Amino acid sequence: MIRNVVFDFGGVVVGYDPEGYMKKLYGDGPAGRYILDGLFGSELWRDLDLGLVTRREAYAPILERADAAGFGSEMRFVMDHWFEDMMGTREDTVALARKLRDRGTHVFYLTNMQRDVWEKLIARGLRDIFEGGITSFEARMTKPDIRIYRRLLSKLRIRPEETVFFDDMERNVAGARAAGIRGELFTDAGSAEDTLRALGVFEG
Repeated sequence: MIRNVVFDFGGVVVGYDPEGYMKKLYGDGPAGRYILDGLFGSELWRDLDLGLVTRREAYAPILERADAAGFGSEMRFVMDHWFEDMMGTREDTVALARKLRDRGTHVFYLTNMQRDVWEKLIARGLRDIFEGGITSFEARMTKPDIRIYRRLLSKLRIRPEETVFFDDMERNVAGARAAGIRGELFTDAGSAEDTLRALGVFEG
C-alpha cells in the first residue's frame, strides 16, 4: 500500500528544462550548446547543488571561460534570466500534491537544489505544500546517489515499499528503485495521478 508520495522539484513542481530553454533562445546554434555544457552541465553547477560554493563563486570562472570562448554576452543573459524564464510553478502538480494531502497521503520532496534558488521557491510558499523532505545542498549529496534516498527514508521514518517517487530524469528514478522505493518517471501531473490511481492511492 502506498502511503507516501515524494516529488522532485525541478521539472516536476516547477519548470526546469535547460535544453529546451537554450533551443528557444539560440536554436541549435553553438551558443546554446556551449551554455548547456559550460553552465548547466558544469562541475560548478553540481557544486552549487551540493552547497559547496556560492552563486558568485560559481559564476565568476564560468563567465571568464565564456568570455574567452566568445559567448560571454549570451552567458550573462542566461545567468541573469534562467530562473525567471524556466522555473515557473506547475500549478497542476501543486494541485495534485494538495489533493493527496487532503486524502491523508503523506507528501514529501527530494530535490537537487541550490540554496538561493530554494529560498526563492520558499518565498512562493511551495515548501508549505509538503510535510518535509531533503534538498541536495542540505544533504551535501545529490541524486542519483543511493545515500540520499536512504537518508530521506531515515529522516522521515518511512518505508520504501510504501513510497513512490516522481522525478523527470530516468537516472534519478533508477536511484530510487535501487533504494527499494517505487520510482516513476514524471511527464505531467495528469499521468502521475493516473499512476497513483492505478496503485490504489485514491481508492476509498
